[in-house]
Amino acid sequence: MAKSKKRKMGPIGRAFIKGVSILLPAVITIAIFAWVWDILRVYVIELTIQGIDSVKIYEPRALTKTELDYLDDSFFVVIVPANGEAWSSGEAVRNAESLRRMPRVMDLPAEYQGLTPPGKHRSVLQYILDENGWQRNYDPVSGRVVGYNWFDYLLASVLGLTLVVLLGFLARNFLGRKFVALLEWFVTRVPVVRSIYPHAKQLVEFFFSDNKSIEFDTVAVIEYPRHGLWSIVFVTGTGLKTVQEATGKRMVTVYVPSSPAPMTGYTMIMPAEDVIQVDMTVEEAMKFVVSGGVLPPKDEHVKPASGAQYALTHTINEQVRKRQTTMLRKAEALRKLEKDVNGAAETVLEAETREVETPDGKK
Repeated sequence: MAKSKKRKMGPIGRAFIKGVSILLPAVITIAIFAWVWDILRVYVIELTIQGIDSVKIYEPRALTKTELDYLDDSFFVVIVPANGEAWSSGEAVRNAESLRRMPRVMDLPAEYQGLTPPGKHRSVLQYILDENGWQRNYDPVSGRVVGYNWFDYLLASVLGLTLVVLLGFLARNFLGRKFVALLEWFVTRVPVVRSIYPHAKQLVEFFFSDNKSIEFDTVAVIEYPRHGLWSIVFVTGTGLKTVQEATGKRMVTVYVPSSPAPMTGYTMIMPAEDVIQVDMTVEEAMKFVVSGGVLPPKDEHVKPASGAQYALTHTINEQVRKRQTTMLRKAEALRKLEKDVNGAAETVLEAETREVETPDGKK
C-alpha cells in the first residue's frame, strides 16, 4: 500500500498562521493591560472618584424648563387665585417652588437621567459633568451611581498618578522616610492587618523596588501539577528544617508563577532532586510566563520540525517498528522450536522408562 503524502498547507492557511503570529503578541499584551486596568479601576480609581464625590460643595442642580414641562401634574401643587376659584391641575404653575416632591431619575426625560439627580448636593466632579452635559449612569429609583463617565476615570487617573509621584518624591527625603516608617509602624500594630501587610509589602518590593527584600536568581522546572506536565518555578529558599528532618531529604522552596500575572502563584516545598535548573535569567522566565510560553529564550527555543524532517522521522520510526516486529517473530519461532525439541526429548525419555526388566533379570 502506497504511503499517503503529507498534505501541504495552502496559501490561505499559511496567511492565517502568519496573521495569528502577528496578532497574538498584541492580544496577549492587551489582555494583560486589561487585567491590570480592571484591578486599578475597581480598587483605586473608582475609590478615588467616590472620595471626591464625598465632598459636596455645590448646591443641587436646578431643573430645566424641559424637565419641569415633562413632569406629571401630580408633582406640582395647585395654586389658588385671590378670588378663591381653584385652578385646574392643568393650569398649575410649573416651577421649582411649586413642586410637591423632588422627582426621581426615572421621572425625568431620558436625556436628563444621566445628570445629577435633583435635590442632591454635588461634588466638584458632578458640577463639571452637569455644566458640560456629560452624564453618568444613575439608578432609576435610588439615584445612586452605577456607572461613571469617561471624564471621571480620566480625572481620577491623573489625580491618582500625581499623588503616587508626589508620594514617591516625599518618601525619598528625610521627613518622608520618617513619615512612611511611622505609617508602617502603625499599620503593623493593627490586628489582622499586621499579619498580611508585611508580606504583601515584600512581594510588591520584589517586583517594583530596586532594594529587594526577596532575592532569587535561580530558574528551574518541576513536574507540576501532575506527572508529565512541567512548570517554570523560581527557587526562593532552602525549605523548612522540620520538613527536611521528617523526609530525610534536602528540600528547597519554590515559587510557581501564574500566567499572565506572575505576581499570583503558589509556594511549595519539595525535594531538591525533583527540581531541574534551567539556564535562563529571571527576566527571560518572566517573559515566558507572561506571554503564556510564546516568548521562550533563544537558547531554549525548539524549532518545529520541517516537512522533510517530519518525513525522515516518520520513515525511521517505521523502520524501527518493522525491525522490532521481525525480532519478536524470530523470538516467537525460537521459543516454539525449543518447545518442540523439549517435547520430543520428553517423549523419548518416557519410552525408555517404560522398558522394565523380566524376573530372571532379562529385559
